Amino acid sequence: MPARFLLVIVLMMAATAQGSSQSPPQQPTFPARVETVSVDVVVFDREGRPVEGLTRDQFTVKEDGRPQVISNFDAVALHESPPSSARQQRISSNADRPDAAARWYFVVFDDVNVSQFSTLRAREAMMQLLERALQPGDHVMITSASGGSSWTGTLPEGLEDLKAFVQRLQGERRIETGPGRIWDYEAMGITLGNDSQAEGQVARRYFENGVIPEAQLSNDPTIQENFGNKAPGGAVAPGFQAIRVKARQTYTEAKSRLQVSLGTLERLSEALVRARGRKTLLLFSEGFIMDPTIGDFRTLVRTARTASVAVHFIDVGNPGGALGSPTAAGGAAEAARIVEDRDSTITLAMSERDADGARSIAADTGGSVVMGTNLLAGMRRIAAEGRSYYLLGYSPVNTKRDGKFRKIEVTVNRRDVEVRARGGYYAASDNEPPPSSPDKLDPAVRAALDAPFGTPGIPLRVESHVLAPQPDGTVSTLLFAEADLAPLRLRQFLGAYSGKIDSYVLVHDRNRGALQRDERLIELDLPPAAFEQTLQTGLPIRRDFLLKPGRYQATLLLRDRASGLIGSVRHEFSVPGVDQFRISTPLVTDVLAPPANGQPPRPVPTTRRAFGAGGRIYAGFDVFGAAKDASGAPRVSVGYSVRRPDGTQIAGGAPQPVKANSRGEISVVIGVTLPPGVSGDHELALTIRDDVAMRTVDEREDIVIVK
Repeated sequence: MPARFLLVIVLMMAATAQGSSQSPPQQPTFPARVETVSVDVVVFDREGRPVEGLTRDQFTVKEDGRPQVISNFDAVALHESPPSSARQQRISSNADRPDAAARWYFVVFDDVNVSQFSTLRAREAMMQLLERALQPGDHVMITSASGGSSWTGTLPEGLEDLKAFVQRLQGERRIETGPGRIWDYEAMGITLGNDSQAEGQVARRYFENGVIPEAQLSNDPTIQENFGNKAPGGAVAPGFQAIRVKARQTYTEAKSRLQVSLGTLERLSEALVRARGRKTLLLFSEGFIMDPTIGDFRTLVRTARTASVAVHFIDVGNPGGALGSPTAAGGAAEAARIVEDRDSTITLAMSERDADGARSIAADTGGSVVMGTNLLAGMRRIAAEGRSYYLLGYSPVNTKRDGKFRKIEVTVNRRDVEVRARGGYYAASDNEPPPSSPDKLDPAVRAALDAPFGTPGIPLRVESHVLAPQPDGTVSTLLFAEADLAPLRLRQFLGAYSGKIDSYVLVHDRNRGALQRDERLIELDLPPAAFEQTLQTGLPIRRDFLLKPGRYQATLLLRDRASGLIGSVRHEFSVPGVDQFRISTPLVTDVLAPPANGQPPRPVPTTRRAFGAGGRIYAGFDVFGAAKDASGAPRVSVGYSVRRPDGTQIAGGAPQPVKANSRGEISVVIGVTLPPGVSGDHELALTIRDDVAMRTVDEREDIVIVK
């Protein structure tokens, strides 16, 4: 878009924000901190199908063995929804509560624990989940354990975007397949010094495959047991130093991967605390060790139980044999020279122990483990759990705020069913949580940024404007938002209103997996007149990005420093190719900026789409990619109409030619007078025609006319 258009927007945005002195609403809290404990329960029949139609009286809840009175009961049955026929909305808001999005499935691709040999199988399993296990109306969020971008979508309209996101996922774990491999579980035992059996086991393999040479004898009975009658009187002591060094290296890498995976699962669980109902999280991974020295396991389980998140481990490892065995992709450490029967047994055992941590998390959060050649059957069962369940609430008999774990047991008075519910929760504590490190993101901000739905503490509306192509192949893109200042806690001094707002913008790239960030502080210092005006129109916020053509999802978050109140919204948009015949995103408004520097008035951005009958609205845009005639100039015609949902036109103009300026740029501002006496939903339709190449662009914008 021409520089003058951007300058007008900059000038209009220069009046930074304001807010009111009203007290903000309470921040959301963990279920365990309120008087009622919520428990989501899934009941299966003998064929594994969810049982519906049960009543409150058929359930019994015990906490630490003591019966509890069920005060709240809700039977949830969320069946297939018809696909949405509406086109993608231009404006996104956080007006909807997170519990309004009923069927959510959260997918974590554990890239740090998925090898190059299992990446394809993991992708295929995720495709099966999207295409064959989930149903129309289901909401899906996909992210990777190592961070970066994520993607959300609703089926079936969001299926292609979700599949495209899956196709770019890549396992990052590099597994050694030669004779020098040490299993993660073996490495942990050797490094922590509590598994001499593992050390002897590795020494025998190394000796038989020529990794370490014969040197001196050892009378260690564990070593003798591993070597048997093959040992030349013992094992090689100098080789043990090399084994221990390699074990420490392997364990350090395994521990690092483990902490990344646990951190992502814990963060996502934290982000889902506010959402009501059962949250289904599927971890596509080859698994990770159960390290007793890491407290992150307890933290994750505590958070997941509090948020009612069931973590299901989808084991995408080789179903025909453990990686590292002679039959598996990638070869085998034991296959280098000699393969014994006990090596095959050890390989299978070690592959199981290397995934103990993932299995433990699934068991402790009320999830399940899906493995083998048929992953689809297990994923269908998991999907069914997310649609038919029961929400039980009770006020605990034990009211102590001691932070201790309380065991929950749920039963049904039927013998032919299986009951699955979270195993307990951690009671609230009066102890203050430790302060966050100043160099780390506030946990509440982190949770809101990770969540796929908006946080409604500060009402927000956001839209995207795709503007001019750039010489480097990117496209200038504006994210424009308006925030409601009423909930903010602003300081009033000498008539002016002041405050500080932290702002965060994340832009997720579907095609490349890239993530762009913009973090800055908004400082407000508004005189009374400016405050009152902004209170009515909303605080304008703009962020500019240079984006390559593709599909994007952006998250905008504001945090009021005075109150801690948070508002966030997620917005989806597309950036077209730079060589296309197209227009910039129409800027529809009822306000024009005053003329400046000899330039004509330009539309002022707004996310409002409700305009008064009898008033005048404007649509401003630039035209790109039009073909040129013999004189070297583009020839473009523009027409418009305002019509009711049934197609009846209430205002309009036939296509008229628009001249380019001296630089060959075509910039258009259309003014439309809305007829008096009309009201309701309408559509502003724009038709832009390339009269040289005979191409047409049609743009539609939904508006509401009010009397």
